[in-house]
Amino acid sequence: MAQATGLFRSMFDTVFPQQSHLQQAQALNGFFGTFTAYAPSFSTWQGGIYEAELTRSAIEAGANHASKLKPEVSGVAKPRAARSLSIQPNPWQTTPQFIARIWRMLSVNDTCLIIPLVADDGVTQIGYYPVLPNICQAYDVNGELWLKLDFTSERSAYVEWSRVGVLTRHQYKSDLFGDGADVLTPTLRLMHAQNDAEQVAIKQGAAVRFIGKFSQNLPNDDMKKKAKTFNETNLSADNAGGIAVYDRAFEDVKQVEPKSYTVDAAQMERIEKAVYRHFGTNEEIVLNKATEDVFNAFYEGSIEPFAVQLGHVLTAMTFTPSEISCGNEIMFSANRLEYASATTKISVATQLFDRGVADGNAVADIFQMPHYEGGSRHVIRGEYIDLALISEHTADQAAKAAQTNAAVFGNTPQPNATTTQGGDNASKTE
Repeated sequence: MAQATGLFRSMFDTVFPQQSHLQQAQALNGFFGTFTAYAPSFSTWQGGIYEAELTRSAIEAGANHASKLKPEVSGVAKPRAARSLSIQPNPWQTTPQFIARIWRMLSVNDTCLIIPLVADDGVTQIGYYPVLPNICQAYDVNGELWLKLDFTSERSAYVEWSRVGVLTRHQYKSDLFGDGADVLTPTLRLMHAQNDAEQVAIKQGAAVRFIGKFSQNLPNDDMKKKAKTFNETNLSADNAGGIAVYDRAFEDVKQVEPKSYTVDAAQMERIEKAVYRHFGTNEEIVLNKATEDVFNAFYEGSIEPFAVQLGHVLTAMTFTPSEISCGNEIMFSANRLEYASATTKISVATQLFDRGVADGNAVADIFQMPHYEGGSRHVIRGEYIDLALISEHTADQAAKAAQTNAAVFGNTPQPNATTTQGGDNASKTE
């Protein structure tokens, strides 16, 4: 326990250096006012979303796919924090773990906070860490928006809003945070009730084996004794013959046929669809049975919006407005062809490679193969001709190129590229 406490304190003090939060606690001027809430705040949802099997499966399916997003930093500015995204954005997480945890936090709480890590000088940003406070409240500190983060360890931290990266889902009521997952509460209650009913029915079906009718009215104690004697005589391991016998105390004894309990399929389907709608997924994604079309739809509907929002949030955290205006940006990309058929992969790879759009290493990525020496070169098929340079080529070369292009792009070539009209050669340019 002592080691765990020390580790947590080390993480806490690394993410929230003492000088950045203790001194500011003295300068609070009340809650920060917004249009929709006098005291804007959010709290970690305590309804057990991540503890339910179905909801956890839906969240994890998205987290697993999102964790494969590849960070790409563009522009001439290469700050240390942006470089850390390639492998390890903080001392405790690799980049896939970092992205996956952000997805989980966002899915459960509709809000995820990312805190910048700073060097010993207290200024240089060196990484990022997603925090999970128990309660987050917005305060006015000398006219500026600050967040107070209360953790389950009973420790608190204050951090400037301008330094925090905030991702949200279902942001409607709050100006700062997502609305939370309370809308899923009825579905979680149905799931809990369904599980309880199933367990009770299974236990009852396994417990009752015989129904006996006494030949006369007996006191409760006598009935219990008779039933106990019947169980010990006929249902114990000592009854090797397998024959059940009873005396005249019982008028009749009937065996109860065991019946397995089956969850109502229609009701379970409604519950599953409600969960899938909330998290923007489907059964094929959760069970890893997605086809090319299903995965593309899931990517465009869930993964891509998440990647865009995460890229913009980290860009705003990392670069100054001036650097952003000069083209510095953090983006997240994915190999969308992972679930594509072999035919689609070959077609896309051929078309992009032949036109010089993709290099050899990019084609290798499509097929999940390692990069090779010389794979960064871009090549292009020789029969393509720049339209601006068409006059530098002979009519025959232009005709052959036109026929090749027509075959590639599916257009119908002209029978003779040198056809004249009005006495002028069609291949001639003024």
